[in-house]
Amino acid sequence: MLTAAGEIIGESGLDGLTMRKLAARAGVAVATLYNQFGDRNGVLVEFVRNGLDQLERALDHQPAHAPLDATWALFATLDGVVDAQPQVWRSILSMLRRNRGPHGLGPLGDRLVLLIVHDLGKAAADGMFVIDCDVERLARHVFVTRMHRLEKWALGVIDWDAYQDSSALGLNLMLAAVLADPAARAAALRESGVARD
Repeated sequence: MLTAAGEIIGESGLDGLTMRKLAARAGVAVATLYNQFGDRNGVLVEFVRNGLDQLERALDHQPAHAPLDATWALFATLDGVVDAQPQVWRSILSMLRRNRGPHGLGPLGDRLVLLIVHDLGKAAADGMFVIDCDVERLARHVFVTRMHRLEKWALGVIDWDAYQDSSALGLNLMLAAVLADPAARAAALRESGVARD
C-alpha cells in the first residue's frame, strides 16, 4: 500500500493521493485503508515512518562510524532516500512543513535527532569538543538546520546541488565551532569552503 502511495504521489503529487485511488492501485478495499491508516494523513505519516525505517536499516548495514562520521553518514543516507524518489519526497516534505511541530517532522524527526544526539554524545565523551556542549541542543540545531534547507529544496527555492552544498557548509561550520583539535577544525573549515589555503 505504501509503494502504491509513493507511485501516486510521484505521478500526481499529494493532491492526487486519495483513499479511493490508493485502494484501486493497491488492490484493496477503501475500508481496509481507513481501518489501517485512519485517513490520508495517516497514510502520509506511515509513508514517512517507513522511509525513516528504511534509512535506519541502511545505516545498520553500514560499518561502524567514528564519532561525527555517523552524522555525516546519516545525512548522506537521508539524501539518498530523498534523491531516489525526489518527486515523492518533494511533495511530502512541502506538506509536512506545515504540520511538523517546532523541531521538524514531529516525533518522526525526533528519531533522527536521537541518532545525532548519540553520535555527538560519543564525540563529547571522546573529548572531541573544545568545551562541554549540550549535545541534545546541538543535535536539534544540526537537524533543524538541515531540514530547513531540505524544505527550501522541497518548495523549489533552491535546487538539489544548492541544498547539498549549503547543508555541507552549515554542518562543517557548526563542527568547526566546537571541535577541540585545531587540525580537525581547520579541516572542517576547508571542507566548508570558507578557509583559504
